Amino acid sequence: MTRVLITAPLRQDPDIFDAYQDSLDRLIIPAGVTVDRFFVVNNCPEVIPRIRGAAYEVVDTGLAYEKTDNDHIWTFENMWAMGGLRNRTIHKAYLNDYDYWFSIDTDLVVHPMTLQWLLWANKDIVSEIFWTRAPSGKEWCNAWMMDQCSGMPEEWKKPGLYPCGMTGALMLAKTDIFANGVSYDPIPNIHKALRGEDRHFCVRAACAGYQLWIDTHCPALHLYTRGIYNEYIKAKAEKKG
Repeated sequence: MTRVLITAPLRQDPDIFDAYQDSLDRLIIPAGVTVDRFFVVNNCPEVIPRIRGAAYEVVDTGLAYEKTDNDHIWTFENMWAMGGLRNRTIHKAYLNDYDYWFSIDTDLVVHPMTLQWLLWANKDIVSEIFWTRAPSGKEWCNAWMMDQCSGMPEEWKKPGLYPCGMTGALMLAKTDIFANGVSYDPIPNIHKALRGEDRHFCVRAACAGYQLWIDTHCPALHLYTRGIYNEYIKAKAEKKG
């Protein structure tokens, strides 16, 4: 039996978290696979009563985290704290003998076939793509080829499986990679050259000899702003009607 741990740090608006959990409930679990859920709740007590069918632990980094109608406000302190929270999820998966660590950020709505496609890929580290468009018009996805955020080929908008240099947020990884130095620990000598805990994870993975991949068969929806969430709820209601 293949064991998968779905996991993430959790500091989220309760209604967005509900939409996220609804999408997890719709995931198709392949035969021979068992799935558990685990969240690290960071200074977000209002979501705890809404957690469904998951283990969790509660922490408080003591840091403020702000979102606007246009963007998320990240400081270096927030990023390294997030890296520590993500490491807690890694430890949970690795120390409890899961075969896969499946990290899904809590502002995503995933396609029901996501887990199946990522397992079919049979890669050490593979993410499912999602595209984000800010109200300013800026668009990006959760994978790129190099450096801070360079290289998002147009072919990634077509269904396929592609090598990438960096990725995050919706990632399936075999847990044996964590025995080889892959983690979200910041790399001291590139502390500010690459901004964001995902970059440091990916650099560690590449230095340990792992190729990263992005799958584009089942794009997720990123509820990046309150406006996008409202559009999602409206479309969902219209579909039911």
